Amino acid sequence: MATKAGKGFTLGNLVAVILIVGSEAIVVVPRINDFIKTHRLNNAARDVWQDMHRARLLAIREKSTIRVEFDYDSYKVVRASTGEVAFRRKLSVDYPDVIINTTDVRGRITFDRTGSAEGNTIEIEIQGPTGTRRFTILATGKIGGLS
Repeated sequence: MATKAGKGFTLGNLVAVILIVGSEAIVVVPRINDFIKTHRLNNAARDVWQDMHRARLLAIREKSTIRVEFDYDSYKVVRASTGEVAFRRKLSVDYPDVIINTTDVRGRITFDRTGSAEGNTIEIEIQGPTGTRRFTILATGKIGGLS
């Protein structure tokens, strides 16, 4: 609506626009929050997946046994012969509310010098507030894709 002079907006026009934009924000903000949480979960799962590849390749490159020891929100990659920690990651630093579970009761994976994993197939599960991501490590050492 135009003012009496024919230029500009009335107070009613401004209030109507503010109400429309505000009501759209109420709908959009929760979706953005869920999107961010899902994105963090996907990134955390990708980091764990890549680190398992890294640990396996370290075992092959060094021709030694490498062990990955899990805790609920972190893990460390250890050279089995010396006990030296090759690298570690604490997921809660970058990804709050994300935890890791494994099907191995000891909470560890061991890669031998050929890259094979000790024992049976192990499933790694990364849980976050918006869902769960999984991948498997076969006894042959092959690491499956994320799902």
